[in-house]
Amino acid sequence: MDQKVRNYSDLVDYLKKREISPQEAIDIIEKSTPKAQPDNKKFNWKMFRFTLFLWKRVEEDKNGNLWSKTDTAKAVVESKKYKDLYKAFNTSSRFDPKKEAFNLFKLVTDPRQRPYFKPRYFVYERSKKSIPQDHIDYLMQFPKNP
Repeated sequence: MDQKVRNYSDLVDYLKKREISPQEAIDIIEKSTPKAQPDNKKFNWKMFRFTLFLWKRVEEDKNGNLWSKTDTAKAVVESKKYKDLYKAFNTSSRFDPKKEAFNLFKLVTDPRQRPYFKPRYFVYERSKKSIPQDHIDYLMQFPKNP
């Protein structure tokens, strides 16, 4: 986008110039913005795993040493919290820590999952304070320009 949008009136001008109706703008935003789905067990399980992974990365950062994502995934999967959540969400399958660590690593490194790593989804452990986007990007070691 060549035009800088600094405020809402700039945005409205941009939409008018491009002949994008308010409803079209809302539809575009809705389609491109992931949102929580309380009745979607698969989505919620994924977000719990992301949360546990980020919390572990925060802990590693506080200790001054970010592990590799593979090692973080292994540590998360071995935690009691992960095992308890696994039992709650996966009643029919047996827990396999190697498979779970591999799957968690694949999930958190999949570029398609990046839109879910936003501050609105994550708070620091034992806090209500959102994890800022720059901290999430640092913890996840996202490139500066996706």
